[in-house]
Amino acid sequence: MFTLSRDRGGISFYPPYYDPSSSTTNRPYYYTTNRPYYYTTNRPYYYTTNRPTTKRPYYTTTNRPYYTTNRPWTTAPATRGVSVCLRYLAESFSSLFTLSPSSRVPLQFGVGDAGSYVMTFTRYSYYSQYFRPNIKFWPNIRPDIWNRVCFTVDSMKNVAQVFSGSNISIRKRLPLQYVWSGEPVMDFSGFDGQLTDVQIWDYPLSYREVFNYMTSGFYAPYQGSALSWSYISYSPRGDALLEDTFELLGRQPISNRRRKKGRWPKKTRKFYNVWESKREQL
Repeated sequence: MFTLSRDRGGISFYPPYYDPSSSTTNRPYYYTTNRPYYYTTNRPYYYTTNRPTTKRPYYTTTNRPYYTTNRPWTTAPATRGVSVCLRYLAESFSSLFTLSPSSRVPLQFGVGDAGSYVMTFTRYSYYSQYFRPNIKFWPNIRPDIWNRVCFTVDSMKNVAQVFSGSNISIRKRLPLQYVWSGEPVMDFSGFDGQLTDVQIWDYPLSYREVFNYMTSGFYAPYQGSALSWSYISYSPRGDALLEDTFELLGRQPISNRRRKKGRWPKKTRKFYNVWESKREQL
């Protein structure tokens, strides 16, 4: 788990194969301007001087069309939606994280009043939707120290839903048609607390899959299809503390060795001051 501080920066998570520096706020990672699909200046598809046009007119071709459907250059691959799950502990904050911060439509997810959550679908908070997961849906989920939260977005139906522990919210229509860009990056702006077990799926999870996450793998081990906590890289901004989860700390044996007078035990934890360009795999 990571311990973050509101006043000491945040942290970004992404797959090890992904380079977050390749994307900017104005250009999504799947976009290119060096080789547009519809024309080229070195070899135009409609004109040639070395080959006569009597047998092969310039306006038609059967072997090499000027476009392709298997390799688009200006649009991201379509997804059925997106789902995000994580566990966190915090006293009070508003913004929790931003999904795909470099895309044209980043999704911000925050915590509101009285256990509510809010999704914002533009950079300027023009379109927001509030969710209140207060409906008891799974009575057999035991509470623990973590706040377990998941949300699903179904792009085909344009609806979203939030899950928190054993409770669910109602399904709500989104204020605009949202299609996830596919950028597997989650950025946490920083808050006083801990977070762990971050997962991203490139489709809306079923209720059975959400229940499996809330119960720490009751049916089977889980792993995000777009981002998995077991195979992840991160880039902190400022100080961040990487340590064992509370469950592992609670299972550590109690030492019966007495501390000698005048001597203090050695510290077993330390703060990591890492730079954004450095990547580490958990």
